[in-house]
Amino acid sequence: MNGVNMKILILVESLKVKGGSEKFAANLGTKLYENDYDVSFLTLMDLNPKHHFKGNYYTLNEDDIYANVFKRSFDLFRYAPKITRLCEEQGIETIISVSEVANFHAVLSRYLYGNKVRIIATQHINPEIFLNSPLKSNLIKFFYPRADKTVCVSRDIERVLNEKYGITNTEMIYNMMNLNENIRLSQEKLPDEYEKLFDDGNFNFINVGRLTRQKGQWFLIRSFRKLVDKHPNGRLFIIGDGDLKDKLKTLINRLNLNNHVFLLGEQENIFPFLKNSHCFTFTSLWEGFGLVLTEALSLNLPVISTDCKSGPREVLCPELDLGEKIEYPYFGEYGILTELFPDKLIFEDINQIPLIEPESMLADLMIKLVENPGLRKNYSQGQDLAKIFNDDKIINQWTKILKDLTI
Repeated sequence: MNGVNMKILILVESLKVKGGSEKFAANLGTKLYENDYDVSFLTLMDLNPKHHFKGNYYTLNEDDIYANVFKRSFDLFRYAPKITRLCEEQGIETIISVSEVANFHAVLSRYLYGNKVRIIATQHINPEIFLNSPLKSNLIKFFYPRADKTVCVSRDIERVLNEKYGITNTEMIYNMMNLNENIRLSQEKLPDEYEKLFDDGNFNFINVGRLTRQKGQWFLIRSFRKLVDKHPNGRLFIIGDGDLKDKLKTLINRLNLNNHVFLLGEQENIFPFLKNSHCFTFTSLWEGFGLVLTEALSLNLPVISTDCKSGPREVLCPELDLGEKIEYPYFGEYGILTELFPDKLIFEDINQIPLIEPESMLADLMIKLVENPGLRKNYSQGQDLAKIFNDDKIINQWTKILKDLTI
């Protein structure tokens, strides 16, 4: 009985099935609930479908908190008193806020509206990307030190907050997952409309992530043209949705890859798709941790990932130091790191704009995975590493923080 019914509020933008921070919030709250904490969720947006969660649910009923910068600024002051009032009414003792927007709301509820709860902010994306944005950078510098603790989901995030933002109230706790649940979910049947696509005669690559600039999927699609030229049985499946969907569809058409690359949209259960694939490709330009990497490893799926900041190096190549210089491609202990792509949108076919060096490198690595069964076998042992991120281990670190803050 770890929680002895301490009242926790998980404050998060939404619980929608789409991204890592939403899944983190649902997983953490559910696991705390199962450890005898009295857990409630408060979302800024009430979006569906939601991740499975256990606990009470409240929402501010907003459809879109990202309408424009003026509305977002106004909402900070509009929501903060509501958060304070809910905490008072429900007897909340600790807020765990998830990602920047929720962190700002939580701390402002204390700073301006007298919220007396303990506040644990969490950082899920590499904050270096905000250094060129004076507004967001200054907001982080102002709000995060005013939380009781700032939990970082990777060592590199913690390093950046310490060294470049001067924030010292940090602690690192990796994202969690449930290994046995992942395996159980992978046994479920693929949706009928996708069964024929995952034919045994094909070699299936898979990518999971929102269709946004951060995830870099246009580089993956352009690289895949080179693979298909050599191995026509290659298939690429991308699970996710986002504002680049139409442009990615157009790119697939320009590259004549309509029978080889498939955008599958959001899927509530990604694990049957992972189980029926042969390699996971991760092409993010930046990250915080990359929970889906550990999910792929949990099913012993070989992984090729960009060496983006932050997360992939820590997860796949624990033998490396964070700032260690390496040559690409790097064949690490649990996965393969490839060169980071430039932060540049390219939606032209390869006849108009030839593959750039990182794209060619990724294509060659995918070809090597197809042609080398020994290499695939070598990188099909990820389940051993995935156990480190199992929720029964990670939750102990969370319960320790919660106890320490009450002393």
